[in-house]
Amino acid sequence: MYDYIVIGQGLTGMLSAIWAREKGASVALISQGEGRIVQSTGVMDLIPAEKGNIVKMMEGYQNHSWDKTLIKNGIDRFKTLLSRLGYPYYGDIYNPIEIITGSGHLKSTGLYPETIHPIPEKGHVMVIGFQEIADFQPEYIKGNLRKERPGLNISTINISLGKRALRTMTQLDAARMLEDRENREYVLKQIKEQLSVQMTTSIDLFIFPSSLGILQWKMIIEEFKEKLQAQVTEAVGMPPNATAIRLYEGLKKEISRQGVRLYADTQVIGSKVENDIVKSIIIKNTVSRELKAKTYVMATGGVLGGGFEWTTKGLKEKVLGVKINQNGEYLSPIKNVYTVGASQGIDVTKHGITGGVFSILSSYAAIEQAVKEEKVYDQNAG
Repeated sequence: MYDYIVIGQGLTGMLSAIWAREKGASVALISQGEGRIVQSTGVMDLIPAEKGNIVKMMEGYQNHSWDKTLIKNGIDRFKTLLSRLGYPYYGDIYNPIEIITGSGHLKSTGLYPETIHPIPEKGHVMVIGFQEIADFQPEYIKGNLRKERPGLNISTINISLGKRALRTMTQLDAARMLEDRENREYVLKQIKEQLSVQMTTSIDLFIFPSSLGILQWKMIIEEFKEKLQAQVTEAVGMPPNATAIRLYEGLKKEISRQGVRLYADTQVIGSKVENDIVKSIIIKNTVSRELKAKTYVMATGGVLGGGFEWTTKGLKEKVLGVKINQNGEYLSPIKNVYTVGASQGIDVTKHGITGGVFSILSSYAAIEQAVKEEKVYDQNAG
């Protein structure tokens, strides 16, 4: 028997498993796939597609159970974790900053990795595109960015990665290619040549696709800053996104390092519930088997993640097989089950994908609450 079984390997599931393991608990993580994290931008937004800080987020989600101490501790724990993993995140959830997307539009975000730099109000920025990458068009980006930052002087360069492929190349392909020194030197040489032709000087910020390496991103960022004599930033875009892949790979390695038991490519097909307590779950990989835990954390991603399904009879819970109302809430509270992220129901997905800061805090709050209630239970039992 495990202390915790976490179902789902998105951001909320991976963080929940890590938080629980750091408490000394035995933890299993069940994953049917890679999780939605690999399809994200890798930045921690507050309210998707909207501006606003943590206060507005709390009002929007009508969540009054997280006090300032819990919020601070949760964000601090996340930053500490990612710094230890070598992929530090920065930012202030009370004062979000604006970063650039792959379309040239700006988005407000709370926390962002070191590969991303805020977009200034004034100065000279240069957008660098790769001819092989179809979904990052410098002139298109320039047009959109100019509308949002009229005080910026914006220039563009479109260069070649120097490689041919039999398929359309992605930004992730470029990220892997730039880990090769020869490729980086080829790219930097072209940029400098184009700058010379354009007689461009005093660039404050170079904007690249999300392509500045995977494992060697820090070295690549520093090299580009040194050789170009300016700040650099990635513009987060459509998946596959290097910013998200770095986060995913870092968390996955931490889960393995901490000794979390991972059941990969595994589906939960039901549960045994007695007296409002989940006694066990039934999982299926090549064969079906039963797993038991004291506590279960549902990080199944709601409708978008496959945890809920809209049917002709309404909303259906697809994992534990328990009855829910049309908001995605259990009709009968289950004492040893905690929901995180979009698994908390329709009310938390009305703004779109939850993700970001909400994922960090909901996973942290759930584990803190589970530990507290388990201690109370043990005291009462004693």
